[in-house]
Amino acid sequence: MATADLKVTLAGLLALQKVDQETRRIQQRIQEMPQILERRGERFRQSEARVATALARILDLKKQAGLAELEVKGKDAEIAKIQGAQGQSRTNEEFRAFGEHVTRLKKDTRAIEDRILEHLTQVESIERELIDLQSTRAALQKEVDVDLVQWKKDEAEYRAELAERAKHRAEQAKSIPAGPLSVYDRVLRVRDGKAMVPADSRICGGCSMSITANDYARLHTGNELVLCRSCERILYLAETTAASW
Repeated sequence: MATADLKVTLAGLLALQKVDQETRRIQQRIQEMPQILERRGERFRQSEARVATALARILDLKKQAGLAELEVKGKDAEIAKIQGAQGQSRTNEEFRAFGEHVTRLKKDTRAIEDRILEHLTQVESIERELIDLQSTRAALQKEVDVDLVQWKKDEAEYRAELAERAKHRAEQAKSIPAGPLSVYDRVLRVRDGKAMVPADSRICGGCSMSITANDYARLHTGNELVLCRSCERILYLAETTAASW
């Protein structure tokens, strides 16, 4: 059976570990939330980029349509000029040549007009898509703004809670002997915030490695801290500390 002093020390260390784990959880939350906000912000930026791409595409298509319309006007002017010249033809062959030229120009004009129609049809399609893109962008912008306001509030509360836990930890640590506290703090730093683990059924509760018969006997003797030979965490027997909780 463990001595009363060591039982009290182990119980104190377990209570301290609970405080430290809660502190660690809050610290992780403070560290992780900006990353979460950044990912949400990236979703907004991607949405904004899609809107910008759609607007640029619409502008480009309208520009192409405008240039094509100018081309049509040029063809129409050329047709009118040729038709005027055709009326002054002196021979049938000359009249026919002018007519064939006009036919080719009209064919070219129809092809250009088809291209204009295609551009304008694409513009209409993208403009319909743009409505949804802009709606999504607005929703994401609102989400980012709300999240940021909420996070500022949460962060202030988390930091206030951390300050209170730091005071509580300092008070809790005063009741623990310097030697065991030093060992605990060292293990805590290198073992992801879990310095103490149960040794039930001769298995380390941290790394799941077997505990030697000698170390298990030392645990029952209760005269000293016993560390796992594999992960170096502080071992304890649940039944010897339960009464001190």
